[in-house]
Amino acid sequence: MKSLLLLLAFCLLSLLSRSQEAVNKTDAKGLKQGKWVSKYTGGSLKYEGYFIQNKPAGEWKRYHENGKIKALMTYRPNSERVFTSLFDERGKLYAMGVFEGNLRDSTWNFYSGEMLVSIENYHLGKKEGKAIGFDQNGKKIWDRELKNGLPDGNEVQFYPSGIKMKEIFFKEGKRSGPALFYDESGNITMEGSYLDDLSEGTWKFFAKDGKLQYQIEYNKGDIVNKGAIDTLQINAFTQYDKIKGKIPEPKVKESGMP
Repeated sequence: MKSLLLLLAFCLLSLLSRSQEAVNKTDAKGLKQGKWVSKYTGGSLKYEGYFIQNKPAGEWKRYHENGKIKALMTYRPNSERVFTSLFDERGKLYAMGVFEGNLRDSTWNFYSGEMLVSIENYHLGKKEGKAIGFDQNGKKIWDRELKNGLPDGNEVQFYPSGIKMKEIFFKEGKRSGPALFYDESGNITMEGSYLDDLSEGTWKFFAKDGKLQYQIEYNKGDIVNKGAIDTLQINAFTQYDKIKGKIPEPKVKESGMP
């Protein structure tokens, strides 16, 4: 019985000492040490975490003003990399990845609700390398290559069935190179090239059986062989041209470190 009372007393003292833990302290050199907290002007908690030698250490928590979690951040010793999960004002996860200092780096996952909508790669704050987008069923709907924050390389968009819808080559953010468009059976319906975001050279149009229907010659986006095709064909292609551009970006937050 005596041993049990001593154990309970020890636990109580331990809890009491934690509740009375000093916060927001600096040492003789002015360096932040130990636990730090900050509050919004309304009194709700803004962040809480620990410093060692003036540098954040271990797990940090940041909050929205409504009290919902805003970020969970893990700092590692002798490293500028911060492993981070970000949450919206409802407390729902919308992004997970790594900060290098204050800049996004390496692989980031983005979410809508509980669904993964895209996987993107960064290098010191700019999108770099492979990026993939997903629909509400988790199927891949596009992938692209980026360099220095801009599309650079092949972009592919897919039908829900997984069959390619279109693929377009980019250079420094502009459509520049071959482009192919497909029907839902995987047959090529149109092929051509871009130069500096404008249709260039010969564009070919195919029937469902694969036979060439007609072709249009372009020079810097202008049709140069109008005499070889009829007005209906030109009008049809003009309408189609409006929807065959860049693959749409997912709607995700792009803010930096919270």
